[in-house]
Amino acid sequence: MLPLLAERTSRHLERSPKSSKYLCLRDAIIELIVEGHLSEGTRLPTEQELAANLPVSLGTVQKALRELVDSGDLYRRRRVGTFVAGGDHRREITTPAFRFLRPDGTRVRMVFIHLLKREHVLRQGAWSDILGECPSGYVRLIRQDRIDGAFDCHTEIHLRADMASALLEADAEALEHESILPLLETQGRVTLSHAENRLRMVRLPKAIARIMHPNQDAASATGLRLETFYCLADDTPVAWQVMHIPNNDYSLSLNTALR
Repeated sequence: MLPLLAERTSRHLERSPKSSKYLCLRDAIIELIVEGHLSEGTRLPTEQELAANLPVSLGTVQKALRELVDSGDLYRRRRVGTFVAGGDHRREITTPAFRFLRPDGTRVRMVFIHLLKREHVLRQGAWSDILGECPSGYVRLIRQDRIDGAFDCHTEIHLRADMASALLEADAEALEHESILPLLETQGRVTLSHAENRLRMVRLPKAIARIMHPNQDAASATGLRLETFYCLADDTPVAWQVMHIPNNDYSLSLNTALR
């Protein structure tokens, strides 16, 4: 188990270099539990053994395990060890405009978000046509979203800087462990009312296809393009999200009202 956990932890650290290391370790452990590599009742190695075999410090191990115990994913037996608890360990990111459903119809509860890029954009583009003129510019976020441990989506989000500039200064870990909507509302001090979803089959952009389908011809890879427009009550668009989704056997449930 230790080599696999070390590999997963290193992957999370590489993908999320600005996130706290304990969160990367926590997500790696949750991932292995959900995928069945760590079954209910499995005893984890000691904190010292984990620190000696993982690319993190003892303090990081202790903080990650403490959070997993507090969340109920792990439990401790005094002088015996730390064990995997029972129950559903999947992580759910709240996205009221849409949600993924597994082939059996149950809701996906595990989404890992990796922030690839964050920037302040002043130039005009498709985003300015949709969001309207904004003298203060726009906020652009690019993410890789892992859905249920089954496939990765490429997500690009544009927001009006006059309403979302606070996201430029927000902790990266907040953008990787929470949906953009509550962050926009709490930090941008706006109240979103409704959303519009547009879904169509497309030929994936080559750069995105190479990530989603590394063993296929990028020029011919297809998938879904899901555009979501988040609006205020007066229909003013605040955010425009484009998610490219590889072909899979999951379903999408779309919603309009955000409240």
